[in-house]
Amino acid sequence: MHALTASWEGWMAAFQQHYDRLPDTAPDVRCPNCGARKLNLAFQGLFPDRVGYASFWCETCLTGIHLSRCLVPEDVPMDSVHTPVDQRTARVPNYSLVWPADEDG
Repeated sequence: MHALTASWEGWMAAFQQHYDRLPDTAPDVRCPNCGARKLNLAFQGLFPDRVGYASFWCETCLTGIHLSRCLVPEDVPMDSVHTPVDQRTARVPNYSLVWPADEDG
């Protein structure tokens, strides 16, 4: 098991790099936590707005982030939020979420 060492900011930087390379399904972006090139990005949203949730995780260390109100590019697959989880095209594992640092703490 990999220790959680990457910050929210590190995950957001990796997400932005990955997102900027869409629709490439395997951009060469390293996991900010373990360094593996096994990052996955899956979207669930509302049609026709193409706004939804992003699940972004590493297959190797099962760590990642979850974002809401993301714009989903037209040429990128997206499941409807109304589609039952077992019928969605992307299988999102149960991964450890990284949260933003508490600014008061």
